[in-house]
This record gives sequence, C-alpha cells and structure tokens, in this order.
Amino acid sequence: MLLGRVNRNIIANRIRAITPFKFLPTCQSRLSHTLPRRPYEIEIGVSFAGKRRRTPARKTIGFPSDHPIAQWRDKLLRWHTKELISSSAGEDFFYVTQSIHNSGFSLGISDGIGGWSGDGVDPSLFSQGLMYFASQHAATAWAGEADFDPIQETSALGKSDRTLSPVEIMSMSYQDVLNEPLIECGSSTACIVNIDAQSGKLSAANLGDSSFSIIRSSSILHEQGPQTHYFNCPRQLAKLLPKHQSHLQITDGPEHADTFSAQLRHEDLVILSTDGLGDNVHPAEVLTLASLIRRRTADQPGANFAQKLADGLVEYAVACMHSHDKSSPFEKAARGNGFEYTGGKIDE
Repeated sequence: MLLGRVNRNIIANRIRAITPFKFLPTCQSRLSHTLPRRPYEIEIGVSFAGKRRRTPARKTIGFPSDHPIAQWRDKLLRWHTKELISSSAGEDFFYVTQSIHNSGFSLGISDGIGGWSGDGVDPSLFSQGLMYFASQHAATAWAGEADFDPIQETSALGKSDRTLSPVEIMSMSYQDVLNEPLIECGSSTACIVNIDAQSGKLSAANLGDSSFSIIRSSSILHEQGPQTHYFNCPRQLAKLLPKHQSHLQITDGPEHADTFSAQLRHEDLVILSTDGLGDNVHPAEVLTLASLIRRRTADQPGANFAQKLADGLVEYAVACMHSHDKSSPFEKAARGNGFEYTGGKIDE
C-alpha cells in the first residue's frame, strides 16, 4: 500500500519525502534559479504484507540477486525500520519515484495474478518488473506540465524534458516487460498516479482491481472503482507464451485503463492499494482509522502520519483477512454475484 499526504508548503522550495534512501536532485546547481518554488509538500508512507504460501517455495524464484530489478526491489522492501508483519510484498509490488527536477512524485502498485503459480510461473516477476520499468520512465519526466520556457531554457536543461501521463508510463513499462527475457510470462493489474508538486494536480490510470482513493477532511472525495471481466477476475496486462495464446486467455492493454484527474488540497490523503485492502476493509473503516491516527500524531513533532496510517491500514487489513465473523466487502460482493462466502479474504 502507498499513502501520500499533500501539504501546502509556503516556505520550502522543494518536495520532502520520508523515505529510506536519499533522493538526489536531477537538476544541476546552475539551474536552481530557473526552477520554480514548489508550494506543495508530499509526505509518503509505504507498508505491505505478503501472504503465507500453501505450497513450498521453488528452488529458483525471483530475479538473480545481481539483476537491476532485484536490487531495486530489495531497496524498496527496506522502506522503513518498523518490524513489519512480512518482509515481502508477495505477488504485489509498488514504486515511489521522484519526478525530474523535483517536480513531484509518481507512485504505482501492481497485483501479480496468482493463478500463474499453477503453471510453475512466479507471479511476482511480472508485477515487480512492471513497477521497476514504470519507476525508470517516471523518473525521467515531469510530474505535470513542464514549468519552464522551452525556447529559453531547453539548452540549459540539457536534453529536452518530457511529460509522461500515467497511461504513457503504463504503456512504456508494459512494453519493457514484454521485451524482458527473464519475465517469461505472467500478468498483473496496474495503478499509476502522478502528483505535481507545483500545481497540486493528481493524474491517474488504473487497470484492474487495484485502486486509489482521495480522502479530504473526513470524507472520501474519490474512490476508483475496479475493472473486471467477471467476478474476481480483474482486467490485467499479460505476457503469454504461444501455448497460452488462445481465446480463453485474458489480456488487456494500457488503453483499457480508466483515467482520472483531480486538484488536490492541503491535507488531502491519497491511498493506493491492491485488493487486499479493498476486499477486507470497508471505506468507512479507512476514514475511522485515518481520523484516529491523525489525532494520535497531532502532538508528535516529526511524526510521519502517512507512514503510521499505511502501517495501521495494513495491520488492520491482515486482521480482517483472518476473521470469520466480521463481514467483509469481498463477502458482500461475492453474495451479490451469487456466491456464498463468509468473512475476510486472505490476500496481500
């Protein structure tokens, strides 16, 4: 799960992020006078919990340890020092990338489709690879509209800078996955969100049943709905072997993603999550937990509210997954589609 809080920042001229690694500005010091002040500050929290596998782990799983994707993945899994429920994101993955010239952030999540494990395929390879390539593309682009005079400043900035929409990032990273030989096959959902620190504008693209929501004050301003082919079968990006390419296989393209944009305000919360949250925690419960943690951190200088809320939501979702008594959103959806189901749905 990724969670961002947007704060109006009157004094600071850069974006501050609470992360386990130091973001290095991509601009040269000689350009500092040409770059605008950033009125918004974005606080980010990340939390995750991979589910326990029923089958023994295969001897070979994941990318080789010296592969760039594996090194990038392991760096993100060390996001913070809190003792996590799990040290793995399982078949899900994510990215958080600072956009070029400190112009904002790009965030993404993906949910690897677990059904591939029955064919001896590691579902996490696709989701990790997709997020890795998305992060690389997003890091080379502005978070929103480039705010410099291209005629006067392109030569000073070096190569021509670009703006990439979430759909474009999704499309480029999907093509990279198709070209990556270590990702033989697989599929995943995808949700990509850009936040412009200059304008406060959010732009998003969502394919499948991962999701994002915007909380303003004590209400949900927007909750992105899922895309499915039928119950519990989300739209998904896929890479298929010839033996899989039949009319029975499901594969979608980035062009099928739903897009959305909104103007964020001071103290807005943006939550990105895979269906492990949405299937187990009701929206009203998210609001209640956000309000509770906000009150608890109000008198704690330096407390990262976004990180504490991300951790709290994951811990609560895991508890709900294993409950047989509490009614879950997945239970309600299942019964609405003619299936008998009780309690939470174990997921990531």
